[in-house]
Amino acid sequence: MSEFKNSKTFRIIISILVAVVMWLYVDNIDTTPVEQRVNDVPIRFIGAEDVLMERGLMMASSSVTSVDLVLSGSRNIMTKLNTEEIYVSVDLTSITAPEEYSLTYEIVFPDTFSQNNGIELTSASTYRVTVEIVELYSKSVMVRGTTTGSTADGYMVGEMSFDTDTILVSGEQLAVSNISHALVTVNLDGATENIITSVDFQLIDFNGNVVDKEQFRTDVDTVRVTVPILQIKELPLVVDFVQSPGSTLGDIVQYSINPSSVTVAGSQNSLAGLEEITLAEIDLSEVTEDTTFTVPIPLPSGAQNLSGETEAEITITFQNVSTQTYTVDDISVINGPENVQILTNEMEITLRGPVDVLAEISAYQIRVVGDMSGIAGGSGSYAVPATVYVDGTEEAGAIGTYQITVQITS
Repeated sequence: MSEFKNSKTFRIIISILVAVVMWLYVDNIDTTPVEQRVNDVPIRFIGAEDVLMERGLMMASSSVTSVDLVLSGSRNIMTKLNTEEIYVSVDLTSITAPEEYSLTYEIVFPDTFSQNNGIELTSASTYRVTVEIVELYSKSVMVRGTTTGSTADGYMVGEMSFDTDTILVSGEQLAVSNISHALVTVNLDGATENIITSVDFQLIDFNGNVVDKEQFRTDVDTVRVTVPILQIKELPLVVDFVQSPGSTLGDIVQYSINPSSVTVAGSQNSLAGLEEITLAEIDLSEVTEDTTFTVPIPLPSGAQNLSGETEAEITITFQNVSTQTYTVDDISVINGPENVQILTNEMEITLRGPVDVLAEISAYQIRVVGDMSGIAGGSGSYAVPATVYVDGTEEAGAIGTYQITVQITS
């Protein structure tokens, strides 16, 4: 046993035990105060955001925004102090008038401490905080928008809109009066779809400079912005022609459309699958001579006409054809009742076609057929639309519109 007491191992164990005992003594029993420096302790102003505003006041400035403190306390307390949770508070709730005030502050320790646990303030960079209190002035400023970047190729930007047109800005009167508007900025890089997002805003003075927002209060922190992204398409203008013998496109009928196309912009949904714009449906048999007329250019809902033209001019001309009039008495009806009497005995029919074809046509080849399917009334006389048929040829056909008169007896 004596050999163990004299061994190196025994001496090491004893040294460790002595060190632990001394540490426990110093940490828990030794009350000798120690100092700790805490820099940049933030200041919280109590009542600045609510009480002062209710009284029509605001804090315009403060002499400092943080303080440096030297604290002292027992070693075991100071070692447990989390200095990042310390702040100082300045009470503004008793202020009722605009002027300059020199106020004391209170050091606030973490919630885990019972009051200050015996910690004392040894020194500070300042012991008072000077604040300037001014009357709160408010005005509404317009919201404006701007963009950065570019949309994807084939797209353009529509008119930007906001969830609010104005922002209420409050602060010192002279500073607020110098604010011109609030500006929101939206990035368009590669956009192909509408942008709907909430963004921060800047306050801009009448010289176009950005103003520090920290000196003001605003009724909103962000603005919700909608930026339409429109697809651009060049669309040909077309006409749906109804053709018939003697009124066929090609050798007989030539036409032109001016402008031949328009460039439009719209949402992807509104332009989806749209490859052309149909101006009108024209029955060529009802066009009796060379003619030019204008029609409006219809656009899909929500689309914009970037070209600017609102009407198109359609020109129709006839070539290598002539016309000839025939007196026709082969008149009948279809889809009529049994008690119908045709009052029209004969009528003049004009055919259009090549001269040599017209020369071979006789009146007996021409039939006029009235369709009574649209007649729903009882007895009486009615005008019935009629179709003209030319038997024996497909190169000539009637032009114009025709009707016959019938009578339904009881």
